[in-house]
Amino acid sequence: MAATAKRIAVIDGLRGYFLVMMMSSHLIFQGGAMMLHLHHGELAFVEDAQGFVFLSGLVVGLTYCRILDRKGPAALTSKAWTRVGELYRLLLLTLAAVILAALVLPDGDRIWGWQLGLLGTAPLDHLGIAAALLYQPAYLDILPQYMIYLIAAPFIVRWTAAGHGPTIVAGSLALWMAAQVGLHLPVVAGLEAAVQSVDSGAALRSYFNPLGWQLLFVTGAVTGAAFQSGRLDLQRIFGRERLGLALIALGFAAVFAGIRIAHGIGLEGDLADRFYRLLRREDLSLVYVLNFAALGYGVGYLIANADTREVPRVLAMAGSGLRRFFAFPFFAFLGKHSLQVYAFHVLVAYAVVALQWYWGPFDEWTKSALVVAAWASLGIPATWHHLSQRREQARAAVLA
Repeated sequence: MAATAKRIAVIDGLRGYFLVMMMSSHLIFQGGAMMLHLHHGELAFVEDAQGFVFLSGLVVGLTYCRILDRKGPAALTSKAWTRVGELYRLLLLTLAAVILAALVLPDGDRIWGWQLGLLGTAPLDHLGIAAALLYQPAYLDILPQYMIYLIAAPFIVRWTAAGHGPTIVAGSLALWMAAQVGLHLPVVAGLEAAVQSVDSGAALRSYFNPLGWQLLFVTGAVTGAAFQSGRLDLQRIFGRERLGLALIALGFAAVFAGIRIAHGIGLEGDLADRFYRLLRREDLSLVYVLNFAALGYGVGYLIANADTREVPRVLAMAGSGLRRFFAFPFFAFLGKHSLQVYAFHVLVAYAVVALQWYWGPFDEWTKSALVVAAWASLGIPATWHHLSQRREQARAAVLA
């Protein structure tokens, strides 16, 4: 039981960590900010959204499989649709807050021009496509695709629990490949034409391609459901006999780190041309998949073997340090309320842009203070949601 609790704490902590790093990724300052370089993305083609989507799938697989076992398929479907409704309301509230700020503040359309797009210049004319999840401001576009994944989650979990996890992953890979070669583009063009027929001048707007990014959620959900249903033995994946595989994965991650550093300072020549053809973040291209898989497995192996004598001492110590870092209480607290924190971080990112518009540019000390304040502010929605849950539990206990 203690080991399980530690694993869950690390999962929550990882989600919280990715939320904090996502906050950093979405803070924009004139001339940049030194504090924003404290980010794993400086050393890898692994970004916050990748980890967040995969871990969200993992948690869905774990929790939904327990619901399936205790209450049956109907409860599983009900849980998923209830969650989708909650997310949709959360998205609409966040969208309303951002648009209202753009309407009320002087120069709102100029402050958040590229973030809002048409919703900044003529928000009331395009509310319909925004509410239909077809036109999203910057940073909000991950929520609509997450809603799609949740709708598919009961099917994924039920089939995985029945032993068809490999089939689900194979289908997910097929969809990912379709996104890489552009098989979805005719459908996108048809959908965009339909949107323009009811909203002239509009277009589809969502940075992430759900067909590509679903690979992360699906593999996470299958992994979580397979583990929870007893079909996946973590010892076989992260056991001592897998040391060689872990070292290879960490070696791949080191190679990617070198390329990432070179990319940051301006990689040029034939190598750059070949590499950049494989670098499409919006579709979750091959580089992002391979780097995520290598780094994810390497870090997972280190954490799973922390403080053991079954691996070299330096690896055990590294794993212990990683486990303590990702189990940091603030990270774990954010991770337990991740979707509320995600929506709130969008408002903070927009607020920082406005502050800089009116009072910037800032010096490095002020930028650092704003970054730290933005990180700390993520505790506000987490605390609010935690207290709301406590109140609901208290009411339920009284009624019972």
